[in-house]
Formats: sequence, C-alpha cells, structure tokens
Amino acid sequence: MVYSGGYVYDGVSTYVMTVSKSTDGGVTWQRDTLSTTYSMCYAIAVDRTNSNVVYAGGYTGMYKSTDAGNTWALSSTGLTGTVNDIAIGSTKANTLFAGSSSGVFKSTNAGASWTNTGCTNVCAVLINPTNENEIYAATNTGVYKSTTGGGGWVAINTGLTNLNTTSLGINATNYLFVGTDGSGMARWSLGVGAEEQASSPIRIKLNVQPNPSSGRTAFSYQLTNAARVFLAIYDIQGRLVQQLVCTPQSPGAHSVVWNGVNANGDRVASGVYFCALNAGEERSVEKLIITE
Repeated sequence: MVYSGGYVYDGVSTYVMTVSKSTDGGVTWQRDTLSTTYSMCYAIAVDRTNSNVVYAGGYTGMYKSTDAGNTWALSSTGLTGTVNDIAIGSTKANTLFAGSSSGVFKSTNAGASWTNTGCTNVCAVLINPTNENEIYAATNTGVYKSTTGGGGWVAINTGLTNLNTTSLGINATNYLFVGTDGSGMARWSLGVGAEEQASSPIRIKLNVQPNPSSGRTAFSYQLTNAARVFLAIYDIQGRLVQQLVCTPQSPGAHSVVWNGVNANGDRVASGVYFCALNAGEERSVEKLIITE
C-alpha cells in the first residue's frame, strides 16, 4: 500500500486536501478528497501496528482513516496550525506527535485529542526508535530535544551554521541527521553529543568481549548511580535484533551474556552489529562483529 498527499482544485472555487492510494505499487491510484474547504496535505503516517490506520495532516488540521484510506474523519481536537510532519511510536501506537506551525502536539489516544508540548514553526518531528521518550523537533530556530516524551525541550544546535532546519533522520546507534534550508545537512552524534564535542567525558562505558565474536558475547558496564538501564543489539540498518536489559539497576558493576540469537530465538547472521547501552541520560554504543 502506497499513499501520496497533496491537493486538487475542486472544480468550483478552491483547492482541497487529497490523499491518493495505490495497491499495486504505484501503477494505478485512487484519490480521496478529505475536505470541502481550502486545504492541503503535507504529511502522511501509517500506524506500524495496524496498516489500516492512516493519518494525514496539513493545512489545516489532521485527518484519520481506520479502513486503509477508504474513509476519513477530522481528528484535530486541540491541534492548531499547519501540520508539517507526523510521527507514530513503534511500541506505543496510540502515541503520536504532530509538528505544526504552532508547536509539537502530542496525542496519547490515537489522535482523538492533542496537547501542545512546546516549540514553534516545527517542520519535522522524530521519535528515537530505541527510546520512545526521546523526541526531536526541527524548527526555524534550530533543533530541539525532549527526553520526557514531549515537553522540556532543549536546543541542540552546537555546530549548526543555519538554524532554519527542515527535516530529520536517525541512525539510532550513531547519528541524528538534520536537513537545513540552504546549508546542506548536519549530523549530531548520539553517542557523545554535538559532533564537534568528541572530547566530552564519557561517564559510562560498555565493554564487549570477545569482539569479534562467534556467537557468545559478554557485556559489562559500571554504574556510578542508580538508573534505568536499556541494553540492546541492533543491525547495521538500526533495526532492533535483541533486547538484553530493560530494568532499573543499582550502582556498581553489571554484566550480561548474549548467545547470538534474535528476539525469535534464531541465530543471527555474521556481520556488523551495534550494542547500545542507555543508563538514565548516559549512552554508550559499541560496534560488534559476528563471525561464523
């Protein structure tokens, strides 16, 4: 299923928001009109847990379909401004973020209602797939980060020569990528902080032994304070392979062994993987090579 958003002239007096759908890889398309007043579609998102649920946002407002785009209903209670981007959590399907000219709006009830969490003139919004409480927003005054699932926004603009940011992308084990209006692309290191701050002290270190590994790998780390710890393995495309730790832990030394299988219990293929350790606000990422 492929969706495309835009607008068309209604043949009478105005341009109206539309979403087109293809069920044959783009060979043929079916177009639906979402509004009867002047409007345009700028963003589309499909629920990862239910492909029948689709959201379309733009000027003005948000629309939702629960039948794969056959019918649409306005879903904009509390949402203002022009919607430029939509982000849906991969494990929290009812939690959505909409980046609009009025701010970053959050819904925890699948779009039934929305709350403004802050920022203005938002062009793009992104959820970190490895930590869904970590949200990023690209605005015309730079990039902002929330570690609380929206709200408490902090600017992360060190090194940006152009604060008019327009798009976001992520390799969850390495970098946040930021597109700007006229100054190309920049990247922010998720392992350290700003790209130019490589000398910043790392307060947590993940040790991986052996590396390369033939399948049985030991991970160890030291916590100086109690923290909620998340340790997981990702493939080179940033997809989750296996979650090893997800629990609060006390200060001191900790270790865990991975037997080289994925979440389904299947032996992983040889190649390059990434091990990401999150402890509170600290993060450590190490590359792991799996051999036959």
